[in-house]
Amino acid sequence: MKKRLIIVLSAIFILVCGTSAFSLEVRVADDRLSIEAAQVPLQEILKRLNVLGIQIRIDPEINPMITASFEDRDIQKGLGSILKSLDYVLIWSSVQGPSGPIPRLAEIQVFRQGKKGLMKPLVKDSTLNIVKNADGSFIVKDEILLRLKPGSDQSELKRILREIGGILLDSQSDLGIYRIRLPENSELSSLLDQIKDLTNLEEAEPNFAYPLPTPLTNGEPGPPTESPSVLSVPGGKVPVAVLDTGMMPTAGLEALVLASQDSLNPDEPISDSLGHGTQMALIAAGLIRPDGVRVGSETQTPIIPVRAFDDNGFTSNFHIMNSIDFAIENGAKVLSLSWGSETRSDFLESAMDYADSKGLIIIASAGNEPTGKPVYPAAYKSVIGVGAIGRDGKPWESSNFGDFVTLYAPGFASLPVGYKGDPGLYAGTSISAAFVANLVAEVLSQNPEATRQDVIKALTGNKK
Repeated sequence: MKKRLIIVLSAIFILVCGTSAFSLEVRVADDRLSIEAAQVPLQEILKRLNVLGIQIRIDPEINPMITASFEDRDIQKGLGSILKSLDYVLIWSSVQGPSGPIPRLAEIQVFRQGKKGLMKPLVKDSTLNIVKNADGSFIVKDEILLRLKPGSDQSELKRILREIGGILLDSQSDLGIYRIRLPENSELSSLLDQIKDLTNLEEAEPNFAYPLPTPLTNGEPGPPTESPSVLSVPGGKVPVAVLDTGMMPTAGLEALVLASQDSLNPDEPISDSLGHGTQMALIAAGLIRPDGVRVGSETQTPIIPVRAFDDNGFTSNFHIMNSIDFAIENGAKVLSLSWGSETRSDFLESAMDYADSKGLIIIASAGNEPTGKPVYPAAYKSVIGVGAIGRDGKPWESSNFGDFVTLYAPGFASLPVGYKGDPGLYAGTSISAAFVANLVAEVLSQNPEATRQDVIKALTGNKK
């Protein structure tokens, strides 16, 4: 939980016009601010702070030239020195870490007296800043996740933040993981090597990112554009959380939605600009069945759609962790994860193990490339990995395979919603995973005490 403390400071508004070339350096580490600026527009300084993880709301007409030179000053006092001629508000949030709440500056508001309604976000971007490593993995630029050794206190975290010039953005207190923003254009591999032997650091890794699978269609025309109707609102059914690109408000799923969240913008209603999440929600809810599977009202299941992926089709470890928290808090018993990557992450595995410890059955797709290589999260021990069966009832030629694939399920479906395209016939292990999630929910509705192994036996007919 986060608590908000608001500090309001008022002054006379002064607007200075003009633009020119400028040099600017802005650094923040552990709530200590350093600035070197000579006649620099205020909004340029605030943009640098926004890049470092501080939200900015400002009247667009406010942009005076700022000259400042100071090092390692308390951030509140430092901002006060450059904003002293303006009305502004500093909003602090409390990040709940394993050793207790840690305050951090979350937002700066700059306005004219009596005209706060004119403020707008200085930068509003619903996409993650993703870069690709030489090994093919994706990461969120200039971010790391770290976990301290048990018994470490806040002073140890602050020492590490000073060491790396980092800013605390957020935490997952149950997992003991902190999300840290680094100085712009940091060399992550060198930094991780540099800090790996710090006394109280247990583990650190990049905030790994994962792309959605490429949509696979065969060009066949799609079905009618209207989604199937909800035949009955299930009572006593086990809910499935669908962690994906979200859900379109026009999908006709409202009666089956127990709760929803946009993990990238928690204050915004859930949406889906790509369509993949809506497709998977329709299947996980039982409104759409894969080809060759009988449709029945008894299979309709309540869902908890979560937008964990951005408009470019990427999510990150930390957004997945937040999404899992939301699913647990809202009573999910099944997690449907129709995506994966060959990138292995200890922190993502920890998140899956945590969800498993809370009694969730986790389903993930095995991937649409038949490499035989493990794909994560499907290959983690706490997850049921699902491959695809083709329309002929045999293993689909493009489905991944290997020891990590627990079972195979139908992977073709005619969908009334497109994924980066038109409605039509789609194929992939994403469909298989969402379908299995629906079946698992049915098993758990009949046997709430069933374990992961019980569920696997029920789905495969294995009596051993």
